[in-house]
Amino acid sequence: MPVLCRFIVALAMLLGATHSIAAAAGPSLLFDPATGEVLSQDRAGEPWYPASITKLMTAYVVFGKLHAGTMKLEQKLPVSELAHAQPPSKIGIPVSGTVSTDFALQALLVYSANDIAYVLAEAASGSVQNFADEMNAQARKLGMTGSHFVNPNGLFDPRHITTARDMGLLVAALLKDYPEHQHYFSQDFLAVGKRKLSNRNSLLRQMPEADGMKTGFVCNSGFNLAATATQEGRKLAAIIFGANSGKHRADLAEMLLVDGFSRPAAPRPKIADIANMKTGAIVPADMTKTVCKQKPIAIARSKDLGGWGVSFGNYESSATADMALRGRLLSPDGMQLPGTPGIIRMPGKGGYAAAMWNLDQQKSLAACASYRAANAPCEVITPDTFAQIAALVPDPPPVTSSTAAQGSDVSKLKKKSTRKKKKKKN
Repeated sequence: MPVLCRFIVALAMLLGATHSIAAAAGPSLLFDPATGEVLSQDRAGEPWYPASITKLMTAYVVFGKLHAGTMKLEQKLPVSELAHAQPPSKIGIPVSGTVSTDFALQALLVYSANDIAYVLAEAASGSVQNFADEMNAQARKLGMTGSHFVNPNGLFDPRHITTARDMGLLVAALLKDYPEHQHYFSQDFLAVGKRKLSNRNSLLRQMPEADGMKTGFVCNSGFNLAATATQEGRKLAAIIFGANSGKHRADLAEMLLVDGFSRPAAPRPKIADIANMKTGAIVPADMTKTVCKQKPIAIARSKDLGGWGVSFGNYESSATADMALRGRLLSPDGMQLPGTPGIIRMPGKGGYAAAMWNLDQQKSLAACASYRAANAPCEVITPDTFAQIAALVPDPPPVTSSTAAQGSDVSKLKKKSTRKKKKKKN
């Protein structure tokens, strides 16, 4: 089918779907990864939560270890309790079990396994914190000025951010620096014993030219996708953030890619020419209400509170407290705090505190001194104060969600769930 016809079909398909083009809440970018030229972009320098697209940087760091010879594809990697405890998507290898680096990369990039991301991080750098430091060091080398990584799997943390521009730079670097590992991004399925786990990237099955790369989903980010396709020897890449479903992100990516192939080669601005917004200038959008149909603000449970901490102020609503917390943590000081961020319901009519806990005394005192010097509110919270709050405030009810695990398509999960219910009735 001619390229123009393909574009018209893709556009008609998208316009006729439940979601229109305008329904994409997040930024987007279409570019040539070989030249860095930008064919189109919308808010590509705006901060966003990357979710499992994070695993592209995890892979980049591991590929570097393989290239340097400090890791081997056949090397056996142990599964720690921390790795095993990660939520789905996951493979579920028992604690003290092992997997090869090759299998781990397949699980990471084909099935988006959160537990295996931790296995790779701990094997590569000794700890998740050390690995995150390496991720951020690589981001700086690549010019990813709007990105900050806290973990290797992309599970939500308000300090864990990127931009479409930055992810474009990373995709281009992966293709250029490690062409020998490109098969991981186009692999149809992951074999786990007798099971065949399909690639999370449904665009590979939807668009004949598609050949990579990685999906991402958490409630806060919506459905993200870094996608590549090749036509007549020309490769293009698209970044989609904040789609409303797995199908929606694939349709948007296909529309951009088909449109890109219809355009003749011409000198264009480069990815690096796009300006990232200053970190902390705005808080990334939160897609939770749109894609997860639940209240976006999770209140901390008393059993989670501990250690020393800091409060960035008390607010009447949890939503206002959450906005304040995410803004404070996107400052240079906030991104370096190693504790746990969250919203705490205060006793009586104290409202909600934007806080961090699981810090030590020195870091708590230093953090508040720095924030106060910048005229930002900050109070140190002692372990005794946390204990008093826990004793006076009941735990919130558990948050339930009908959405899929990170990286998967909601529609497919619902269909499977429906089939199971019908079987039970029979």
